[in-house]
Amino acid sequence: MTGDERPMILALQGGDREAIQSLLAEAARRLAAQPGVRVLGVVEHLTPGCAHEDVLLLDLVSGETNRLHQDLGPGSAGCSLDPAGLAAASAGVERAIADRLAEGGDLSDTVVVLSKFGRQEAEGRGLTAAFHAAVAAELSVITSVSPSITAEWASFAGDLAELRPAVPASIDAWWNAGVPVPAE
Repeated sequence: MTGDERPMILALQGGDREAIQSLLAEAARRLAAQPGVRVLGVVEHLTPGCAHEDVLLLDLVSGETNRLHQDLGPGSAGCSLDPAGLAAASAGVERAIADRLAEGGDLSDTVVVLSKFGRQEAEGRGLTAAFHAAVAAELSVITSVSPSITAEWASFAGDLAELRPAVPASIDAWWNAGVPVPAE
């Protein structure tokens, strides 16, 4: 990789869940506002004061939402992740990627935002298929990574990814590293 190329995947780390998901949502808005930039993917939709089981995954193309957690009832100690919601969210991203590929043209204008590489993805579930589809299509990806699974992330992404602090400047520097400089 030369100095003017960016890694395919930017992984953000270092902040609480709400801050990182807010950063990803804002980055998606800012990137989509740039002329010619296409943004696909999902972010967690966290309304202030929402309960754990009320977190939704918001599809950035369709606007559809899928539940991230299921209510297991009072006193339940099991994992509340909703596998059907995660699968539906991943399928929505995969459809958006397939639609973008069908359009053809230069794909360097397209970025896929995937809310998180967490335990589910480390185990091959969750949004894993969406990650695979984005990489297979050679699209740029922005995500966040749980600190507890940094080693699994490194094994999954290898040299396709760069891990940076979860701040807007990290996203700007990464995205702008791949933007061609206009001829004078």
